[in-house]
Amino acid sequence: MNETTGQEDPERREYLQERRLAIDAEGEVSTSFDKAMLTLSAGALALSITFIHQVAPAPRLMWLLLLSWLGFSLTLLATLVSFLLSQASLRRYREIMDNRYEGKVDDERNTPATWTKALNIASIALFTTGAALLVAFCFLNLAR
Repeated sequence: MNETTGQEDPERREYLQERRLAIDAEGEVSTSFDKAMLTLSAGALALSITFIHQVAPAPRLMWLLLLSWLGFSLTLLATLVSFLLSQASLRRYREIMDNRYEGKVDDERNTPATWTKALNIASIALFTTGAALLVAFCFLNLAR
């Protein structure tokens, strides 16, 4: 706020508006990421089951498929847990902001946010591993 006129600085107002847009966009991207991971993992599981029934009814190297399913299942689990941790992260962020506003000294670590990020990275790695194993399984069963 401009102390001489009592009005908010237009440059600061513009900064805050841009910041709010960036925060909103980050939330939308995060939601899209989570939905994509859930959809892709569930779809890959369904596709692999269809492949077995339709294309390779007597598959070999089933361990590849089982590891693929494990990767997709763990992707789903990591994504769902990250939803809960994301909520906890937002609650913690509010606490941090409230404490700053009230002038309280507080540990500003946001452990749920750190875990959410780690789970998102893990879900990408698990999905990629599951997909690679599924492709290998399909290729080796079609190459007969």
